[in-house]
Amino acid sequence: MPKSNITQVLYGVAIGKGGEIMQAFPKKRGILAVFLTDLQSEYNHTLLEGITKQANALRYDIVTFSFFSNANCDTPFQTGEENILSLFHKGYADGILTQKGMFQKPEVRQRIDQICLESGLPFLDIGEENCDAVYPLWNDRKIFCDLVNHLIEVHHKRKIYCLTGPPELHQSRNRVLGFRDAMQQHGLPVSEQMIFYGDFWVHSGERLGNAIADGGVAMPEAVACANAAMAEALIRTLQKRGIAVPEDIAVVGYDPFMTNMLNVPSITCMTSMNYNLGVNSVCQLHYEITGEICTPIPCRPEVLEPAESCGCTMSGNGVFAGYKRDLAEQLKFAYLLQYSGMIQKISAPDNLMEFAKELHHVLYLIRRIKVFYLCIGEDWDGIISTNGSTYRTAGYPDTFFLFRQVYGSSDYEIVHLRELVEILQNPETPSAYHLVPLHYEDRCFGFLAVEFEGEQYSLDKQFLTWTEYVSSALETMRIRNYLKQFSGRIHLTAIRDPLTGIYNRRGFEELSSEIYEQSILHGEKFLLVAVDIYNLHEINRKQGSNVGDKILMTVADALSSSCLGNEICCRCNGDHFYLIGSYSYRFDAGRTHIDAIQQYCNQHLEERESGVHVKLLMSCFCEKVSQTVSLAELIAYVDHVIAQKQLEEEKQLAYWKNMNTLRQKIYSSPQENWNIADMAQMMLLSRAYFQRLYKQNFGVSAMSDVIAARIAMAKKLLADGQNTLEEIAEQCGYHSEIYFMQQFKKETGMTPTQYRTKGNAE
Repeated sequence: MPKSNITQVLYGVAIGKGGEIMQAFPKKRGILAVFLTDLQSEYNHTLLEGITKQANALRYDIVTFSFFSNANCDTPFQTGEENILSLFHKGYADGILTQKGMFQKPEVRQRIDQICLESGLPFLDIGEENCDAVYPLWNDRKIFCDLVNHLIEVHHKRKIYCLTGPPELHQSRNRVLGFRDAMQQHGLPVSEQMIFYGDFWVHSGERLGNAIADGGVAMPEAVACANAAMAEALIRTLQKRGIAVPEDIAVVGYDPFMTNMLNVPSITCMTSMNYNLGVNSVCQLHYEITGEICTPIPCRPEVLEPAESCGCTMSGNGVFAGYKRDLAEQLKFAYLLQYSGMIQKISAPDNLMEFAKELHHVLYLIRRIKVFYLCIGEDWDGIISTNGSTYRTAGYPDTFFLFRQVYGSSDYEIVHLRELVEILQNPETPSAYHLVPLHYEDRCFGFLAVEFEGEQYSLDKQFLTWTEYVSSALETMRIRNYLKQFSGRIHLTAIRDPLTGIYNRRGFEELSSEIYEQSILHGEKFLLVAVDIYNLHEINRKQGSNVGDKILMTVADALSSSCLGNEICCRCNGDHFYLIGSYSYRFDAGRTHIDAIQQYCNQHLEERESGVHVKLLMSCFCEKVSQTVSLAELIAYVDHVIAQKQLEEEKQLAYWKNMNTLRQKIYSSPQENWNIADMAQMMLLSRAYFQRLYKQNFGVSAMSDVIAARIAMAKKLLADGQNTLEEIAEQCGYHSEIYFMQQFKKETGMTPTQYRTKGNAE
């Protein structure tokens, strides 16, 4: 997206970096790219809620690039997940938000670093400490202090330990400072033996729990954990070792996860810090993009959510109450999914159109779905691969099939990948789209782009399962189609073209009748596309039949790649092809197929070293038909259009040949009395059409070319030195020596005498 689309602050006054007042003006929408993983977690739900609401207020669209499996491994499945990152293009966004610390794999973190740096866009890593930030991103010290204060002031604990993360992380250090602040405010002693550094994962909680149970660490009254995972593991370990929580030791966590509520006992935590982090991160990135300070939307108070692990009871209207409602809704949809038969329904179709139609019928299984795009690469099944590999494992093809909201199998487009952002953007209001990969192991099919409504700001665990079903069904369809092709190959040899693999004339005659009758029977549109390689004979003559055969195979692949449903492709009469289908096509389906065929051929039929340009002539018919119009008449119609185009090409070629002959005569005999009327008569053309064609072919007007020819001959005669100026003027077609000298100087910048003198001197 061009920089002119960088968003500005809300209507009103904008403040620059130097504090100057900048003129207010209506803004254009921008886009923020967000790289996150584990979007199904409560942490990212509230983080994205803050990001989305603040971005919406600043008139930014949000596009997240995410995947579900976040493991530090190199399995084919993990490779397939990470492929979604290759979908990003710097033209898609005005700025980038990420939190690299969420990604378990170091190579993925390095890749995101590389994406950010190579994009040249302003970017912000939410997880990093930024002391120069205009907007405070992390408030860990105060929040953790409030958490420890609860243990001291409400539960009167005195001997409290702090379990935090790695010391090199600012989150770990600041939460320790918050712990010290609370203890010192109440005059309680703090020593290094009361602070335990871990890894922000379950191993730290298990180690500390076992150390306390074994007596290696003195029994505390309470432990304040710097995240939920360590708190859960600590409680579980203490309980296994016979130490009761909270009766013997009170434990509090930090992050407000649903597992805090489900744990026994439920775990006390803090709330709203992720939401505020999302709000402030967008404001900070907006400042980096525009240099403007904006007023954030209201942040939420960062308050304690009481639970059983410290001796409290859960609140009936806090964040845990919201989790209960959300969990109940998730269980309802999980029940629907379990008994929906989704995997069987979407695994049955044989083509993408029918698959998309079935997928539409199971969209109700996605909670609060608003807009849905199914984006499948043109080479998803590997059949039309031209680079020698069996299937795509990295990146995405330039062209893909896009089904919007999957409201029907005819609602599809063949689009270029660079058009993605324009397709996703809502023209009226800012939107937030999540892009997730579709793959089977490392076989790349495409991706999903989804937007939710209401209070659902990110993906959930239900959507994870739903997406896995979609990928598995695509693989099932791919394998089934491959086996059908393989098993039927022998039986189809009689009606298949041996060179290209598509149907031959016999197959065309048999199958076109069936498809034509089907279109009449079901009241569907009949699609007929004709393609002719205009200059194949010339290519075979100049370059050989091997080059011609490669062109034929590529054109056949182009027709096959544009098929989405029950269409068939045929090769007849050597260089003539047909594509036939019957369906409830869009009004522009014929044009869509022609564009797709032309685009494929442009990509794969490069001139290369041969210097040959392949010329395709195409025509199409796509309408509902009745028995009053025969199939033969429709075929004759598209062939007639092709024939007319061939005549026009031949006519243009004939004109060019005649024009070239005329030009050779002009340069060989420039002294003749050349004029527009006579030259047009020689070409049997009108004066105006002759002049237009001449300039179109040679880039200059006819009379300018006559002058150029005369001056060229004059230069030759002047260099020879045997003729007078009067003789040269006459031999070059000039009746006046003076006029010759004037025109020579105008064209060359020198008089004839100066030119001759200069030539003699050299």
